[in-house]
Amino acid sequence: MTREPRITQMLTFARVVQAGSFAGAARRMGVNTSVTSKHVTQLEQELGVRLLVRGTRSLKLTEAGTAYLRHCVRIDEEVEQARQTVADMQSAPRGRLRVSAPPGLIAGLVVPWLPEFRRRFPQIELDVSASNRFVDLAEEGFDLALRVTDAPQPHLVARKLADMRMAVCAAPSYLERHGTPREPMDLLQHEVLRFTQPGQMMSPIFEKDGERVDVPVRGGIRINHAEPLRTLALGGLGIALLSSHLVSDDVRQGRLVRLLPGWRPVVNSALYAVYLPNRYGMPKLRAFVEFLLEKFESARRPRAQKP
Repeated sequence: MTREPRITQMLTFARVVQAGSFAGAARRMGVNTSVTSKHVTQLEQELGVRLLVRGTRSLKLTEAGTAYLRHCVRIDEEVEQARQTVADMQSAPRGRLRVSAPPGLIAGLVVPWLPEFRRRFPQIELDVSASNRFVDLAEEGFDLALRVTDAPQPHLVARKLADMRMAVCAAPSYLERHGTPREPMDLLQHEVLRFTQPGQMMSPIFEKDGERVDVPVRGGIRINHAEPLRTLALGGLGIALLSSHLVSDDVRQGRLVRLLPGWRPVVNSALYAVYLPNRYGMPKLRAFVEFLLEKFESARRPRAQKP
Protein backbone atom coordinates (compact mmCIF):
# COMPACT_ATOMS: atom_id res chain seq x y z
CA MET A 1 0.00 0.00 0.00
CA THR A 2 1.38 3.39 -1.03
CA ARG A 3 2.16 5.66 1.92
CA GLU A 4 0.72 9.15 1.61
CA PRO A 5 2.78 12.18 2.71
CA ARG A 6 2.41 12.88 6.43
CA ILE A 7 0.87 16.31 5.86
CA THR A 8 -1.85 14.76 3.65
CA GLN A 9 -2.68 12.30 6.41
CA MET A 10 -2.83 15.08 9.01
CA LEU A 11 -5.10 17.27 6.86
CA THR A 12 -7.39 14.32 6.19
CA PHE A 13 -7.60 13.53 9.92
CA ALA A 14 -8.58 17.15 10.70
CA ARG A 15 -11.26 17.16 8.02
CA VAL A 16 -12.68 13.81 9.13
CA VAL A 17 -13.12 15.16 12.66
CA GLN A 18 -14.60 18.45 11.36
CA ALA A 19 -17.08 16.57 9.13
CA GLY A 20 -17.92 14.01 11.81
CA SER A 21 -17.44 11.06 9.46
CA PHE A 22 -15.13 9.58 6.84
CA ALA A 23 -17.86 9.88 4.22
CA GLY A 24 -18.51 13.54 4.99
CA ALA A 25 -14.82 14.38 4.76
CA ALA A 26 -14.54 12.44 1.51
CA ARG A 27 -17.39 14.45 -0.05
CA ARG A 28 -15.75 17.76 0.95
CA MET A 29 -12.36 16.61 -0.37
CA GLY A 30 -13.76 15.13 -3.59
CA VAL A 31 -12.37 11.63 -2.97
CA ASN A 32 -13.72 8.18 -2.10
CA THR A 33 -14.46 7.28 1.51
CA SER A 34 -11.83 4.53 1.32
CA VAL A 35 -9.19 7.21 0.71
CA THR A 36 -9.98 9.17 3.88
CA SER A 37 -10.08 5.96 5.91
CA LYS A 38 -6.73 4.85 4.48
CA HIS A 39 -5.06 8.17 5.32
CA VAL A 40 -6.17 8.12 8.95
CA THR A 41 -5.22 4.45 9.34
CA GLN A 42 -1.73 5.14 7.97
CA LEU A 43 -1.37 8.06 10.35
CA GLU A 44 -2.32 5.94 13.35
CA GLN A 45 0.11 3.22 12.28
CA GLU A 46 2.98 5.70 11.94
CA LEU A 47 2.22 7.31 15.30
CA GLY A 48 1.61 3.99 17.03
CA VAL A 49 -1.57 5.24 18.76
CA ARG A 50 -5.31 5.18 18.13
CA LEU A 51 -6.64 8.65 17.26
CA LEU A 52 -10.28 7.79 16.66
CA VAL A 53 -12.70 5.25 18.09
CA ARG A 54 -14.89 4.22 15.18
CA GLY A 55 -18.51 3.50 16.05
CA THR A 56 -21.30 2.36 13.78
CA ARG A 57 -22.84 5.82 13.67
CA SER A 58 -20.20 8.15 15.09
CA LEU A 59 -16.52 8.83 15.67
CA LYS A 60 -14.98 9.67 19.01
CA LEU A 61 -11.57 11.21 19.59
CA THR A 62 -9.18 9.47 21.93
CA GLU A 63 -7.09 11.52 24.37
CA ALA A 64 -4.15 11.30 21.96
CA GLY A 65 -6.42 12.23 19.07
CA THR A 66 -7.66 15.35 20.87
CA ALA A 67 -4.10 16.52 21.52
CA TYR A 68 -2.96 15.71 17.98
CA LEU A 69 -5.97 17.38 16.37
CA ARG A 70 -4.91 20.86 17.57
CA HIS A 71 -1.70 20.62 15.54
CA CYS A 72 -3.48 19.25 12.47
CA VAL A 73 -6.05 22.06 12.52
CA ARG A 74 -3.29 24.65 12.80
CA ILE A 75 -1.50 23.14 9.78
CA ASP A 76 -4.79 23.10 7.86
CA GLU A 77 -5.24 26.81 8.60
CA GLU A 78 -1.66 27.58 7.53
CA VAL A 79 -2.13 25.69 4.25
CA GLU A 80 -5.29 27.68 3.54
CA GLN A 81 -3.55 30.94 4.45
CA ALA A 82 -0.68 30.10 2.11
CA ARG A 83 -3.13 29.33 -0.70
CA GLN A 84 -5.00 32.58 -0.07
CA THR A 85 -1.75 34.56 0.02
CA VAL A 86 -0.72 33.31 -3.40
CA ALA A 87 -4.23 33.92 -4.76
CA ASP A 88 -4.25 37.46 -3.33
CA MET A 89 -0.89 38.25 -4.89
CA GLN A 90 -2.39 37.62 -8.32
CA SER A 91 -5.29 40.02 -7.80
CA ALA A 92 -5.46 43.81 -8.05
CA PRO A 93 -5.04 45.86 -4.85
CA ARG A 94 -8.49 46.66 -3.49
CA GLY A 95 -10.48 46.94 -0.30
CA ARG A 96 -10.20 48.78 3.01
CA LEU A 97 -6.71 49.29 4.46
CA ARG A 98 -6.56 50.35 8.11
CA VAL A 99 -3.43 52.32 9.02
CA SER A 100 -2.30 53.79 12.35
CA ALA A 101 0.29 56.58 12.35
CA PRO A 102 1.47 59.48 14.53
CA PRO A 103 -0.46 62.70 13.83
CA GLY A 104 2.66 64.58 12.73
CA LEU A 105 3.50 61.95 10.11
CA ILE A 106 -0.04 61.95 8.80
CA ALA A 107 -0.07 65.72 8.42
CA GLY A 108 3.47 66.04 7.07
CA LEU A 109 3.73 62.97 4.83
CA VAL A 110 0.68 60.76 4.43
CA VAL A 111 -1.84 63.49 3.58
CA PRO A 112 0.35 65.22 0.93
CA TRP A 113 0.99 61.87 -0.76
CA LEU A 114 -2.61 60.62 -0.66
CA PRO A 115 -3.77 62.17 -3.97
CA GLU A 116 -1.04 60.33 -5.88
CA PHE A 117 -1.71 57.08 -4.04
CA ARG A 118 -5.43 57.32 -4.81
CA ARG A 119 -4.72 57.96 -8.50
CA ARG A 120 -2.57 54.83 -8.65
CA PHE A 121 -4.83 52.60 -6.54
CA PRO A 122 -8.41 53.88 -6.78
CA GLN A 123 -9.86 50.61 -5.45
CA ILE A 124 -8.03 50.86 -2.10
CA GLU A 125 -10.01 52.60 0.63
CA LEU A 126 -7.58 54.06 3.18
CA ASP A 127 -8.78 54.31 6.78
CA VAL A 128 -6.07 56.26 8.64
CA SER A 129 -6.10 56.66 12.42
CA ALA A 130 -3.93 59.38 13.99
CA SER A 131 -2.37 58.24 17.26
CA ASN A 132 1.00 58.20 19.00
CA ARG A 133 -0.12 55.05 20.82
CA PHE A 134 1.39 51.71 19.77
CA VAL A 135 -1.82 49.99 18.69
CA ASP A 136 -2.21 46.20 18.85
CA LEU A 137 -2.52 45.33 15.16
CA ALA A 138 -4.17 41.96 15.66
CA GLU A 139 -6.51 42.90 18.51
CA GLU A 140 -7.61 46.25 17.04
CA GLY A 141 -7.88 45.19 13.42
CA PHE A 142 -5.18 47.40 11.89
CA ASP A 143 -3.41 46.18 8.77
CA LEU A 144 -0.34 48.38 9.19
CA ALA A 145 1.20 51.00 11.48
CA LEU A 146 3.81 53.68 10.89
CA ARG A 147 6.07 53.92 13.93
CA VAL A 148 9.04 55.99 14.97
CA THR A 149 11.12 53.71 17.17
CA ASP A 150 14.61 52.40 17.82
CA ALA A 151 13.39 48.87 18.62
CA PRO A 152 10.61 47.42 16.42
CA GLN A 153 8.61 44.69 18.14
CA PRO A 154 10.13 41.29 17.25
CA HIS A 155 6.80 39.58 16.49
CA LEU A 156 6.05 42.08 13.71
CA VAL A 157 7.56 42.56 10.27
CA ALA A 158 9.26 45.98 10.26
CA ARG A 159 10.17 47.65 6.95
CA LYS A 160 12.46 50.61 7.51
CA LEU A 161 11.18 53.57 5.52
CA ALA A 162 13.62 56.29 6.55
CA ASP A 163 16.08 57.42 9.18
CA MET A 164 14.61 60.21 11.25
CA ARG A 165 16.18 63.53 10.28
CA MET A 166 15.48 66.34 12.69
CA ALA A 167 15.55 70.10 12.24
CA VAL A 168 16.05 72.79 14.88
CA CYS A 169 13.83 75.65 13.80
CA ALA A 170 12.01 78.78 14.91
CA ALA A 171 9.76 81.44 13.42
CA PRO A 172 11.37 84.69 12.23
CA SER A 173 9.25 86.57 14.79
CA TYR A 174 10.82 84.59 17.66
CA LEU A 175 14.35 85.17 16.36
CA GLU A 176 13.70 88.90 15.99
CA ARG A 177 12.75 89.11 19.67
CA HIS A 178 15.30 86.71 21.17
CA GLY A 179 18.20 86.47 18.71
CA THR A 180 19.54 83.52 16.75
CA PRO A 181 21.48 80.70 18.45
CA ARG A 182 24.76 79.86 16.70
CA GLU A 183 25.96 76.89 18.77
CA PRO A 184 24.02 74.09 20.53
CA MET A 185 24.82 75.45 24.02
CA ASP A 186 23.19 78.76 23.00
CA LEU A 187 19.86 76.92 23.30
CA LEU A 188 20.22 77.16 27.08
CA GLN A 189 19.35 80.85 26.75
CA HIS A 190 16.17 80.18 24.74
CA GLU A 191 12.66 78.84 25.17
CA VAL A 192 12.75 75.35 23.68
CA LEU A 193 9.49 73.62 22.82
CA ARG A 194 9.87 70.02 23.96
CA PHE A 195 8.58 67.01 22.02
CA THR A 196 8.17 63.99 24.29
CA GLN A 197 7.88 60.56 22.70
CA PRO A 198 8.94 57.01 23.66
CA GLY A 199 12.51 56.36 22.53
CA GLN A 200 13.42 60.04 22.27
CA MET A 201 16.27 61.44 24.35
CA MET A 202 15.26 63.80 27.15
CA SER A 203 18.12 66.17 26.33
CA PRO A 204 19.00 66.67 22.65
CA ILE A 205 22.46 65.67 21.49
CA PHE A 206 24.12 67.44 18.58
CA GLU A 207 27.05 66.21 16.48
CA LYS A 208 29.52 68.03 14.22
CA ASP A 209 32.81 66.70 12.82
CA GLY A 210 32.90 63.92 15.42
CA GLU A 211 32.17 66.26 18.34
CA ARG A 212 29.05 65.60 20.40
CA VAL A 213 27.30 68.07 22.67
CA ASP A 214 24.53 67.15 25.15
CA VAL A 215 22.33 70.19 25.77
CA PRO A 216 20.08 70.14 28.89
CA VAL A 217 17.59 72.57 27.39
CA ARG A 218 14.85 74.28 29.35
CA GLY A 219 11.30 74.98 28.26
CA GLY A 220 7.87 75.50 29.76
CA ILE A 221 5.92 73.49 27.16
CA ARG A 222 6.13 69.77 26.40
CA ILE A 223 3.80 68.01 23.96
CA ASN A 224 3.75 64.44 22.67
CA HIS A 225 2.24 65.40 19.29
CA ALA A 226 4.49 66.96 16.67
CA GLU A 227 1.79 68.92 14.83
CA PRO A 228 0.74 71.11 17.81
CA LEU A 229 4.44 71.70 18.53
CA ARG A 230 4.90 72.90 14.95
CA THR A 231 1.92 75.23 15.38
CA LEU A 232 3.49 76.74 18.50
CA ALA A 233 6.79 77.21 16.69
CA LEU A 234 5.00 78.93 13.79
CA GLY A 235 3.36 81.22 16.34
CA GLY A 236 6.75 82.35 17.60
CA LEU A 237 6.55 80.75 21.06
CA GLY A 238 9.97 79.12 20.94
CA ILE A 239 12.54 76.91 19.22
CA ALA A 240 11.43 73.41 18.24
CA LEU A 241 13.22 70.21 17.28
CA LEU A 242 10.96 68.55 14.71
CA SER A 243 11.09 66.05 11.86
CA SER A 244 12.62 67.57 8.72
CA HIS A 245 9.76 66.06 6.70
CA LEU A 246 7.19 67.89 8.81
CA VAL A 247 8.74 71.36 8.50
CA SER A 248 10.27 71.21 5.01
CA ASP A 249 7.52 73.32 3.41
CA ASP A 250 7.59 75.83 6.29
CA VAL A 251 11.34 76.28 5.88
CA ARG A 252 11.08 76.52 2.09
CA GLN A 253 8.41 79.24 2.34
CA GLY A 254 10.14 81.16 5.12
CA ARG A 255 7.62 80.50 7.87
CA LEU A 256 10.35 78.76 9.88
CA VAL A 257 14.13 79.16 9.90
CA ARG A 258 16.51 76.20 10.31
CA LEU A 259 19.09 76.86 12.99
CA LEU A 260 22.54 75.58 13.99
CA PRO A 261 23.92 74.96 10.48
CA GLY A 262 26.53 72.20 10.43
CA TRP A 263 25.24 70.59 13.61
CA ARG A 264 23.26 67.36 13.27
CA PRO A 265 20.72 66.34 15.93
CA VAL A 266 21.49 62.74 16.97
CA VAL A 267 18.40 60.54 16.74
CA ASN A 268 18.40 56.84 17.63
CA SER A 269 15.03 56.03 16.10
CA ALA A 270 13.84 55.49 12.52
CA LEU A 271 10.50 55.36 10.77
CA TYR A 272 9.13 51.86 10.13
CA ALA A 273 6.06 50.35 8.49
CA VAL A 274 5.10 47.41 10.71
CA TYR A 275 2.57 44.66 10.07
CA LEU A 276 1.75 41.08 11.04
CA PRO A 277 3.81 38.39 9.25
CA ASN A 278 0.81 36.90 7.46
CA ARG A 279 -0.41 40.22 5.99
CA TYR A 280 2.19 41.06 3.32
CA GLY A 281 0.46 38.77 0.84
CA MET A 282 -2.46 41.22 0.75
CA PRO A 283 -2.10 43.32 -2.43
CA LYS A 284 -3.53 46.43 -0.75
CA LEU A 285 -0.93 46.35 2.05
CA ARG A 286 1.92 45.51 -0.29
CA ALA A 287 0.91 48.38 -2.61
CA PHE A 288 0.91 50.90 0.25
CA VAL A 289 4.26 49.78 1.69
CA GLU A 290 5.96 49.80 -1.71
CA PHE A 291 4.47 53.22 -2.43
CA LEU A 292 5.91 54.63 0.82
CA LEU A 293 9.31 53.07 0.13
CA GLU A 294 9.31 54.66 -3.32
CA LYS A 295 8.35 58.09 -1.98
CA PHE A 296 10.98 58.07 0.77
CA GLU A 297 13.65 56.89 -1.66
CA SER A 298 12.69 59.72 -4.01
CA ALA A 299 12.86 62.21 -1.13
CA ARG A 300 16.42 61.02 -0.29
CA ARG A 301 17.72 61.67 -3.80
CA PRO A 302 19.33 65.09 -4.34
CA ARG A 303 17.22 67.36 -6.47
CA ALA A 304 18.59 68.28 -9.89
CA GLN A 305 19.84 71.83 -10.11
CA LYS A 306 17.88 74.05 -12.47
CA PRO A 307 20.01 75.61 -15.24
